[in-house]
Amino acid sequence: MAEYMTARTDYTFEELVDLKRVAGRTMDRARVTLHRGVILLLAAACPVLGVLVLAGPRPDYAVAGVYFLLGAVMLVAFWKYYQVVAARMERKTRKKRSPDHFVFGEYGVDITRGEEKARCPYSDCARLLETGLCFYLFHQGGKGLTISKANIQGGSPDELRAWLEGKCQLQAQWMGGRN
Repeated sequence: MAEYMTARTDYTFEELVDLKRVAGRTMDRARVTLHRGVILLLAAACPVLGVLVLAGPRPDYAVAGVYFLLGAVMLVAFWKYYQVVAARMERKTRKKRSPDHFVFGEYGVDITRGEEKARCPYSDCARLLETGLCFYLFHQGGKGLTISKANIQGGSPDELRAWLEGKCQLQAQWMGGRN
């Protein structure tokens, strides 16, 4: 296979946040909407409970304060949802996580993670997404590759996008995020 470019994804915290954000806007949209809805509901309910505790016959300022604080924590969790779930993922996978190495050849992408090796033919690609940090290349089976723009060798992110769009015959879909 003729080598065109290579890339490496280390799964830094920023890349994990980006991955969770893209997954939440595409594949896990219903689940993320439900989770965020419950968090927002709790963020609204806690201060109401705090007010009810204060309005009762024997106001307890400590309990009301706990409700107000819990409501504030839930509001921050709603606002920073993707950072929270990325931090959780980072803690869970810290010991067994290893970088992904990609070699973009004429007919597909060779992927290496530790001792594991796989090949993703361009003909199996179903979707190409892009953010400011990464490219996301999804197979027809639903699995995907996270390709960090920061660690591309042998070309630029623009050249890799053009290469992938040509080989996969897909247009990259911009998902937002910083450039």
